[in-house]
Amino acid sequence: MTMNVSTHCRSKANSPTCRVLGFVLRAGRSLGLAMGLLLTATTGQAQQIDLGVAGQYAAFVFGNVSNITNVDGRMAVGGILNTVGGTVGGSVSYNDTNPVLVVAGNLTSYGGSLGNSQSNGYAVYAGTLGSKAANYLDFRKVAISPIDFDAERTYLSVLSQQIRTTPATGTVSQTYARVTLTGSNKDIEIFNLTADHVINTHDFDLVNVKPSAYIILNVASDSQRTLKFGITMTEFINRHSKVLFNMYDTELINFNNAGVFGSILAPYACIKNSGGKIEGTIIAASWDSGMAVGSTLFVPTN
Repeated sequence: MTMNVSTHCRSKANSPTCRVLGFVLRAGRSLGLAMGLLLTATTGQAQQIDLGVAGQYAAFVFGNVSNITNVDGRMAVGGILNTVGGTVGGSVSYNDTNPVLVVAGNLTSYGGSLGNSQSNGYAVYAGTLGSKAANYLDFRKVAISPIDFDAERTYLSVLSQQIRTTPATGTVSQTYARVTLTGSNKDIEIFNLTADHVINTHDFDLVNVKPSAYIILNVASDSQRTLKFGITMTEFINRHSKVLFNMYDTELINFNNAGVFGSILAPYACIKNSGGKIEGTIIAASWDSGMAVGSTLFVPTN
């Protein structure tokens, strides 16, 4: 069974916590692991952060996807894929035999490229193939999606809440447009930020953070459950495989020509009207944007 998440992503009928528990009750395969994470969160202990199956993809979207331009790594779509152009999998290794694109719903339209000239990239889909899917590409019908999107959303939603409730190791301060993250010289640094911290006129600065440390940033949305994200993060270059933005309650994200160096965990969010590039895994509820995605994946913590 796959998730059918609206591309608008604006329903506020339930809080993120209620939705997490609902998903846990409905997805038996992830029940034990998810409840374990919830119990861990109550103890305040930092546990392994692993994006699971989604961590193998540059873009992992539970619902519908449209208007993609370029995803260097692999992409997984839990709903309908409907985009005129786009390229997926251009940086996937030539000897990788896995599909560069997985679509659990209908592959309504796709006219770009899959893989690169050496990798012979292909896509699999579990729904129907639309007439606007380019006939020169390798689309393979499967009876059942190779990804259980319900189970993965359960796991990732609970993980997001567990990270949110883990005590911060560092502090956040702001002087004019500079947002300073002051760590405690730990291997995993956790910071709590507001929506105002990450707007496009601001810059990050790091203090007392190890070069090898993981940087986990819990980012709260504004009163409308939205984020306008564009903060400059040159400090995160060469760290981005160990940087994770946990947008635990956001329902709409606008990336303002952002250069994002790190992964995004936003299980309830629609990515819309955005530009720039994400160098990390992006996990979201739906996608309607031409923003580019690289091929860097988040490295799980030990």
